[in-house]
Amino acid sequence: MTRTTRRHILPLTGASAVVTALALTMGPVAPGAAAPGGAGTDRLPSSVRADSTPPAPEPPSDNPGTTTAPVPSTPDTPTASSSSSSSQPEDTRTTAPSTATSSGSDDGGTAATAALKQQQDEAGTLAADLEDKKADVPEELVPSVDQLTDVLQAVSDTQTPPQERDGAVRSAQQVESALEVIADPGTPAAVRDRLTGLVQQVAAALSEANGAQTPQVSGTLGVVVARSASVLGVVARQDVPPDVENDLVGAADNLFSSVQEGTANEDEGTGAGGAGGQLAWHMLTATAVETGGDPNTADDKRKGIAQGAHENSRTRPGDPGAADKKRRLEQDLKAAIADQGLPDEPLGKAAEVCTNAVFESVPDTTLAEDLQNLTPDTWNSEGVQDFWKSRESENESLDVFAQLRNDKVDNTALAIKQMIPQLADSLPAKDIFSSLGVHALDCLQAAVRLDAEAGVQSGSWLSAAQQV
Repeated sequence: MTRTTRRHILPLTGASAVVTALALTMGPVAPGAAAPGGAGTDRLPSSVRADSTPPAPEPPSDNPGTTTAPVPSTPDTPTASSSSSSSQPEDTRTTAPSTATSSGSDDGGTAATAALKQQQDEAGTLAADLEDKKADVPEELVPSVDQLTDVLQAVSDTQTPPQERDGAVRSAQQVESALEVIADPGTPAAVRDRLTGLVQQVAAALSEANGAQTPQVSGTLGVVVARSASVLGVVARQDVPPDVENDLVGAADNLFSSVQEGTANEDEGTGAGGAGGQLAWHMLTATAVETGGDPNTADDKRKGIAQGAHENSRTRPGDPGAADKKRRLEQDLKAAIADQGLPDEPLGKAAEVCTNAVFESVPDTTLAEDLQNLTPDTWNSEGVQDFWKSRESENESLDVFAQLRNDKVDNTALAIKQMIPQLADSLPAKDIFSSLGVHALDCLQAAVRLDAEAGVQSGSWLSAAQQV
């Protein structure tokens, strides 16, 4: 079915607008994506879809929806599969030649350089804004604000993967809006106290995520924190029943604690797909927190998602009954998201938002393998460290941005009719709702448009779209 216009959410009282603010596309996150996400620098609640495209030659959006950091580079992560394991026949994929140039971008990397600078400037500006707000926050929050500014300064380094930087910015933006609600004299004391505790948790978890052993793990934990931080918006808006709010806050609190304690990235292979099991488990739970708090999620679906997220947050992948809990939560997510219907958007916009969300949520190792027949020779020879963002471009293509293993950020044009079917191989329909959250609908819409306009099928996405 076609989705009706999504409700616009007013910004928090006194808060400046946020890219992917309070909800947590989200492309991480969200890759993401875009997280997942997610676009632009206008500050909106994280549940609001990122539908605005920056005018050329501005750099690409910073949010797929939800969001932006990569998941662990382990091809056995349950949210993704390699192209060789596609559930669709080979003839469902386009065989058109690649539109990528052999040397990457045609502009010498100018657009990529500008995009990177804009993102770094955004992180720096946000750090300065938070520093200014220290004078207005309760004394117990000053150390938390310092933690956030330290993280933002750390991720401004050019070697930081852009997705990881996106995740830090998203979380900090949500905290920034929460701080303004806390400082508002009209905020009820109970709301102020709950927000204060959550801000402390977000800051501590993000600081721990930033210090993770590898960029891949750090980026994924950043997405978990950003999606979970959407609960700040739930508390600030006071627009859900108390029991739903309590479950969402409880789930987010457990996720933050897990990140701080270093248990979120432990290898818990049983029941969760191997070496990335615990991370994938927390990504699923964080997606549920974000979806359950999204004002566009139907009220009759919220309760089940909130309860499932809270229960999952207290469960480890290897625990008895964990597989059943995971399956129920995935089913609840699919039902709640599909209930919103496909977005009424053109192919280019749907493809952009979809790609950003996939980049946030699918391991970069999987993407590098599955997209190597599309990406430039220089990317394939050097190796891609971080598939960052995409932007709708001319000639039915996407301008795709990535960080290579030599830390260079580059961009190239890829044909939508090639890109979308390939992404459908990387992320089968059975995993799309639990991986991308609401931005799964953009991917399904892109598959429908591509089939109708070009006669190109996108694997299992098209059949899944026909069931929405």
